[in-house]
Amino acid sequence: MTASLHTLGAGASAGAYYTQDPYRETQNRDEYYAKDGGGRWWTSAGSIVRDGAAIDLASFQDLCAGRDPRTGQSLVRGAGEGHRAGWDVCLTAPKTFSILWADGGANQRAQLEAIHAAAVTHALEFLRVEGLVEVRLGAGGYLREQPTDLMVGRFDHYTTRDGDPNCHTHCVVINVAECTDRKYRTLEPTKLFDWQKVVGSAFRVALAEGLSREFGFALRSAGQGQFEIRGIPDAVIAAFSKRSAAIEAVIGGDRTSVSGSRKEVAALSTRAAKADLPTGAELEKRWRQEFASLGFDPWAAVREASRSPAAALERDLEPKQDVARELDFDPPELAGDTPVARAASALFRHRNVVDRESLIEQALNEASLQGIGIAAVRAEIIARERQGDLIRLSPFDGQACWTTPGIAAAEAALLRAADRPDAGSRFRQEALRAAIEAAPELSAEQREAVIHVAGPDASGVSVLEAGAGTGKTTTARVVVQAAQASGLTVIGLAPSWAAAKELAASTGIETFAIAKWRHDLKHGWIPPLDANTLVLCDEAGMVGTRDMAFVLDSVASAPNGGARAILLGDRRQLAAVPGGSALRAVVDVLGRHATLTEVRRQVLHWQRAASILMARGDVEAALRAYAQHERIELVSGSSAAQEQVIALWTAARERYGNSEVLIVTRRNRDAAALNTAARAVLRAEGRITGPDVEVRARDRENKPSTLSLANGDRIRFGEGIRRHGIVNGTRGEIQAIGTDEQGELQIAVRLEDGRRIEDAYAALVRDSKLGRDSPTPLPRISLAIAGTAYSVQGRTASACVYYNATSSDARELYVGLTRHRHDTWLVVERDRLEAAVRSRGSDPRMVPSRAELYERLFVEARRYAEKANVVDHVEDRAAFVRSGAIPPARTDVRLDVARGFQAGRLLRAVLQEIAAVPRMTGRSLKKLLRAAERSVSRRRQDLPDPSRGSNGSPVSDPPKNPKRSAPEFDR
Repeated sequence: MTASLHTLGAGASAGAYYTQDPYRETQNRDEYYAKDGGGRWWTSAGSIVRDGAAIDLASFQDLCAGRDPRTGQSLVRGAGEGHRAGWDVCLTAPKTFSILWADGGANQRAQLEAIHAAAVTHALEFLRVEGLVEVRLGAGGYLREQPTDLMVGRFDHYTTRDGDPNCHTHCVVINVAECTDRKYRTLEPTKLFDWQKVVGSAFRVALAEGLSREFGFALRSAGQGQFEIRGIPDAVIAAFSKRSAAIEAVIGGDRTSVSGSRKEVAALSTRAAKADLPTGAELEKRWRQEFASLGFDPWAAVREASRSPAAALERDLEPKQDVARELDFDPPELAGDTPVARAASALFRHRNVVDRESLIEQALNEASLQGIGIAAVRAEIIARERQGDLIRLSPFDGQACWTTPGIAAAEAALLRAADRPDAGSRFRQEALRAAIEAAPELSAEQREAVIHVAGPDASGVSVLEAGAGTGKTTTARVVVQAAQASGLTVIGLAPSWAAAKELAASTGIETFAIAKWRHDLKHGWIPPLDANTLVLCDEAGMVGTRDMAFVLDSVASAPNGGARAILLGDRRQLAAVPGGSALRAVVDVLGRHATLTEVRRQVLHWQRAASILMARGDVEAALRAYAQHERIELVSGSSAAQEQVIALWTAARERYGNSEVLIVTRRNRDAAALNTAARAVLRAEGRITGPDVEVRARDRENKPSTLSLANGDRIRFGEGIRRHGIVNGTRGEIQAIGTDEQGELQIAVRLEDGRRIEDAYAALVRDSKLGRDSPTPLPRISLAIAGTAYSVQGRTASACVYYNATSSDARELYVGLTRHRHDTWLVVERDRLEAAVRSRGSDPRMVPSRAELYERLFVEARRYAEKANVVDHVEDRAAFVRSGAIPPARTDVRLDVARGFQAGRLLRAVLQEIAAVPRMTGRSLKKLLRAAERSVSRRRQDLPDPSRGSNGSPVSDPPKNPKRSAPEFDR
């Protein structure tokens, strides 16, 4: 029930098929749409075709070729058989809607079809209002403008190729549109492709509103922003989803987990000719027989479900449960249960800045479950802005974006707390020298890093950026030794318990997960910081804004000048799950930081060089090296690919003396499948012994599952168990499992820190909180052989196998390919790469070469998903840091005399300081002045071209009476 988007062919042949048969379809998608009397036009102005008019084949073909159907003349440049016809936006109703349509009488079908048609109209109007297609102007089409008349051919269809009911409408966006100058031009659909899912959300919310208003149906969430009509069970949906089942059989799993291009190739490979299906009365008879065999009356079922009081109250509870875990620290950003409030709060849990596309999509998905329309969502966004709940920021790419007062205040507080240049070092320099001399293994780079973060010139907050395998642990150990010798108390923090335990094991200091430390500090369960405290925060690149703000504010507010903090991390590895990029913001404020770049972990020289390239941000170049040295394997089919992963894992264990070999994945479901396969190998090798005991547990996605355990199984705890000293991420090996005399299942586990715990299996759950009544939970335990990139960052192993089943990015590839000492392999599902290449080629039937598949993989290695900070969108950063307030962005550039005089006074004061210091040479002064010249030059380049208007159009004559004599130079 999403909006699928496809590019049509070229010329009049895109509309050449002409038939009365509503169920027939050829192999050529471009010939699918036009059937006599079967389509109607939607247009925003009616300059060529009339809105609502029936489509005839000749007019449709002419417009597909870029010609005027009234005269036959060319409307755009390049009209004819080489002209791109347009784009197909297919809007599909939920399967329960189609099931009701198939079982309905004539009046019921007419009502449903009217609701569907109105929803399509709303979606097309949404497309127009949001400006998702533009016309191209100027030489080379480098200018963009909103068209004044957009033409769309609408073609309604009601079945799948397998003959199941499937109400959907193909909306063919014609690649010809009228502009403000009354000329016709071609379209630029880039934004439409970017907003494809949002168009689907707009269609769904209008459909849900119509169903709620006309029938009073209750709706339920179907995941991924989808909904279904309540009352029709999944078994009935599956019975009428033969086409979906065929596609899922080809892609080997959940359709929501693979790319659109891969689903497209799977759809093409499973296509059956509609001419082979029964039509008309025969198809209706088949549907009746299927309903009878199921013993199910859809209309009676949905009416009964709609009358149930529980249906009106039930919401999608899973997000609420997720939010509840963080309510102690960070409540929802927007109060209330309205669509925008729920959507914004969910998005701001993971971002500091939310763009319009994301907010609109999520809010529309929320609104569809409440039967609320598009207009109400837009109105709420405007109201939230006026109330100050949402703060509009200056956009980077022209798209509106927002933050909240709470996030802006937290980010400003973070930057204030980080900027403590005069705090001074608390290290005794003789202790620092002794610690460095006692560590001859330190390289010159590592010694310089220690001096930077602990030397006499160190500030209150220091940053040590260390790429993967550059010896961060060794460097941190020396810093800790110097601090302790200086009489400082060292506390270790990390964003997860797994990272905190790694830090504790390498340095010997007391460590906390930041969430736990925040909680204990706020409740007075641990002593507050003082001037003799050093906070060592590891994996700082994964720390969210609010956590980092709390840590640095606690450090800065300690008595007697504040405590010290050293942040260890890598901005190029995995980003923080909550908030924005806090480490990047801190580095921007400090202006300088220590960096470790000499990779030491990898044994092979070329792999060490590849790791250096990844640390510098060039993951693509590193990936090309792995391809050149045949460490990338392309395997067709998920089963075969996973078998190859297990084969490489087995061979690596044998080669390196059965030492730990990591299996890294992108998704928890892949990790679960590989854990099961790897466990079978260990069982065959005799490393897992005794009978298998089946237990119920919660997996890494917190879903109930059945797990087989026996002696020798390595497991991972997914939550803390205080009475056993177990924290989230703790691993261990089962030493005994079985029932006692009373028949209760008992388990004994040797934890990775050497401790042995014994308890009833059912008791291995998080301690219950006082005052909360809840059903007895299942232990959150999973097998620990394979894990996601987030679970292995910071770990080191002899070798690693990275399983790449879905599209990846630079950060995940960087983490997955730098965990090893000796060797690593990347196993990629060939089918997904092949689908992506085919969908972008001129002929989707052509099988791409191995080189083409590699190039597609290299494209993924260029993608860096960088989270935005509020300060990135602020013009006056200094004012923002002081107050946390965001002044509205200026829409023009004006001469600011006051700021000009202020800048002159500041420069004169600095020149006087320079003159008073004899050591400041003329060479340094020249360098300062050149930097100032470059800054002014850059500012002038950034000024708008006076020959262009605000919309980019040429301006022929200057205004006769200008109010300002010159543009303003901002700071």
